[in-house]
Amino acid sequence: MLTVSMLPEILQDSMGAPESANGVVTAMFGVGAVLGCFVSGILSDRIRERRGLQMISSLIYSVSGIVFYFARHYYQILLFRLIDGIASGVACTLLYASIGDVYPANLLAFKVAIVYFCNNIAYTIGPICGQRLFDMAGVKGPAALVIALGLLKLVALFVFSNDSLAIRSAVRSRAYVSAADDSTFSKSHESVASMSIPRLLMQPPVIISTLSIVTSIGIQCMLEGLVPLHLVDKLNHDQDNGITFVILGLVFTIMVPIVGKATDSLIEWRGETMRYYAMMFGAVATVCSVLLMALANSYAVMMVGYAFFAVADLCMFIPAQSAYGDFVNGANTDSMARGYSISVFAWALGAISLPPIGTALYSRFGFSRPSIAIAAIPCAICAIACLLFIIYDKRKHR
Repeated sequence: MLTVSMLPEILQDSMGAPESANGVVTAMFGVGAVLGCFVSGILSDRIRERRGLQMISSLIYSVSGIVFYFARHYYQILLFRLIDGIASGVACTLLYASIGDVYPANLLAFKVAIVYFCNNIAYTIGPICGQRLFDMAGVKGPAALVIALGLLKLVALFVFSNDSLAIRSAVRSRAYVSAADDSTFSKSHESVASMSIPRLLMQPPVIISTLSIVTSIGIQCMLEGLVPLHLVDKLNHDQDNGITFVILGLVFTIMVPIVGKATDSLIEWRGETMRYYAMMFGAVATVCSVLLMALANSYAVMMVGYAFFAVADLCMFIPAQSAYGDFVNGANTDSMARGYSISVFAWALGAISLPPIGTALYSRFGFSRPSIAIAAIPCAICAIACLLFIIYDKRKHR
């Protein structure tokens, strides 16, 4: 995010690239993220290593900064974004996999929420800091910061962190010792063979969680593009649109740990099925919030709807993001990184699929009908999928 705000200026003003180049540069980051998440997910589970690959992702971040530092041509910007995407895909996949390795079902959602909390802070201050450095020192300023942050992360991982798989093994070993006197205990509790990514994608909890993430991220990114246009075209609010996203960011930042803790509490209270009730509620509430935004006739009502959307979106995303770790732990399989590579791919898919559709429909039909339709269809699919899984799970355990 350090470099996002300045890239259009570099491409159009310094390199003379057409405006369409901005979309290609954005797509290159997505391509890199998909490559990074799947390669790291498969490799990490196969070689049983998290920390070392995270250190490699830190070096890749620094390499991307070096490419950006010396970038003088369009293809070099493309290369920078591709490498940056690979580093992000590896880092996100292994970060969530490390959390899933260590924490049980009734604690995982809050830890995922803390990661998302930090992500929101980075998304808020990253572009501001990067733009300030660019204004002061040109490309070399933010590029040097990217290099420094990559190296700082590398040192921090080397000095302060342990491999999450080692922690997982130690925790399970203590559990085996404490359960040794239990006649019902057996070594079958150890992890069995890994599931491949296609096999994981055929599991109902993974399918539902993937749908939820694609929907929540896709609608969020779509609204980020359409809301500023709607504020100017319909509500005549053309001053300081930045405050809109400040309000949204504050709601996300404040509510994300609350939603994470509430999800864990629900699961501890009534079991894993409550995760799907939460996602179903989030899907229904998302449609209601978008409907309120579509019907708003003032900026204040619009922002109430947008804030309501932020909470509803979190109710879909946080339970879904933590579900991968819970499923892998419950299935007793060594596929944690593979599972979270799917979640990172779902995130990228949502971010690049729904926004172009929303923008294309907005130019022809305005805000209300496209936003309601695009929100209602995937949310309805998610809600129905959650309901069917809840019914199936109840019959299975009857």
